[in-house]
Amino acid sequence: MVKVYKIGDYYIAGVEHVIQGYLQDVVFVYRNNNNWVSVSAERFRSNDPSINKVKEAVKYATHEEDLKKAVEELRGSGIKIEEVKEIPFPRKFIEGRKKIQEEFD
Repeated sequence: MVKVYKIGDYYIAGVEHVIQGYLQDVVFVYRNNNNWVSVSAERFRSNDPSINKVKEAVKYATHEEDLKKAVEELRGSGIKIEEVKEIPFPRKFIEGRKKIQEEFD
C-alpha cells in the first residue's frame, strides 16, 4: 500500500499503478461536509500557502520514492506533515484503475 500523509485537514496519497512502486497520480483527499472528496494534486486549489507548497512538491511524483522524498524535503523546510497508518477515507480513492487495451488488426 502507498503511504498516506496528512497536513491539516487534507490527506495526500499516491494512486497505485499496475506496476509495483509506481503511481498513476497523486491526490488530495478531504472531507467536504459528510462526503469524502478526492482531487488530483494537479487540479487541487487552496488559499493556504503551505498547502500550495506541498501541492507543487508532490503533484508530479511518479514513483513512491518521489513522493517520500518530496515529503522529507517539505518537512526539512518546516512544514508539518505526518504519516497516517489507518486511513479514514474509503480505500477506493487510492486504488488504481487498471486499464486494458485491446489490439485491433
